[in-house]
Amino acid sequence: MLNSVLSNAVTIAGSLMERDALRMTPARIPVVGFKIRHESLQMELDVERNVTCEMSALAIGPLAQQITAMPMGVEMLLQGFLAARSARHQNPVLHVTKFELLEARNNVEGTK
Repeated sequence: MLNSVLSNAVTIAGSLMERDALRMTPARIPVVGFKIRHESLQMELDVERNVTCEMSALAIGPLAQQITAMPMGVEMLLQGFLAARSARHQNPVLHVTKFELLEARNNVEGTK
């Protein structure tokens, strides 16, 4: 059986395409919702497949403030876990626990 912490671990690269305004929780913790666009080539049954998708994400605390400062289009590698958007809306949202800028791609596109 997989460790319960590892069974919901997500790593995905993407570009920042939308971002909500930074807000504060009642406990004064910063929170920001955003959306990334992912594009890659993946192998599936020995066939190369173009993969594109958009994913909703949420950052809390210092990560929220850092995401808020990022320019649109910046390429990032995100790590976190999936959770339902809310009790009423069960669509998954990536809760980001760590991210890094993908410098090489950002330098090529001039968004450093």
